[in-house]
Amino acid sequence: MRKQLLVAAIAAAIATTGWTAEKNRAPKHEAIGLGTGAVIGAAAAGPVGFVLGGAFGGWVGDRFERERAQRIEAEERYAELRTEADALEALLARNEQELGRLVAQLETERTRHARMLEEALEVEVYFRTAKSELDPGAAERLARIAELIGAMDGAVVMLEGHADSRGDAAYNEALSAARAEHVRQIFIDAGVPAERIAVTAEGENQAVAEPNDVDGLALERRVSISIMGPDSGPRVARKD
Repeated sequence: MRKQLLVAAIAAAIATTGWTAEKNRAPKHEAIGLGTGAVIGAAAAGPVGFVLGGAFGGWVGDRFERERAQRIEAEERYAELRTEADALEALLARNEQELGRLVAQLETERTRHARMLEEALEVEVYFRTAKSELDPGAAERLARIAELIGAMDGAVVMLEGHADSRGDAAYNEALSAARAEHVRQIFIDAGVPAERIAVTAEGENQAVAEPNDVDGLALERRVSISIMGPDSGPRVARKD
């Protein structure tokens, strides 16, 4: 009987101390663990069991509290990361839209510049009467232009040979073809692939100058050069 009273007294003292400590310092789950462990320990092994049970219960409660705090921290961190991920996804979507707009704008500018270059390179070279070859200086200048055209990927060169109305039609057609072939060879020597050069001979078909119009006749002894870029669409060489 005295032993039972001693156990009860010790239990009351420790329980009171544990309760006071919980109010001042220990978390709720630790206090619950302490009390539960003390009761189980006392029932199992008397005063010594009571003390050990209380210590085990406090440890369980403390661990529970730490795990709960870690879980809350992990959930908060996940929410932060989710917010950051959503912001990055939105930024990526905006960047993709902006990239698409820039690509379209660059393509438009590229096409416009190609058109401008085509127009700038639409030139004509002129020949002396009955001649099918250019003077050396004119041939050298044309070769420099041909080098620029050769660097235009996919560009096609259109050459049209012409002659004035003097002489018969067959002669003028052959002369215009020889002039166009001369220019073609200059382009090939400058690096333009032969398959990217189209040649037609117009002869005197477009000649309108009078026989006594010296200046008009000079303008009809020519080869017209035009450039068709890869985005220009098909262009069929005219053969009248």
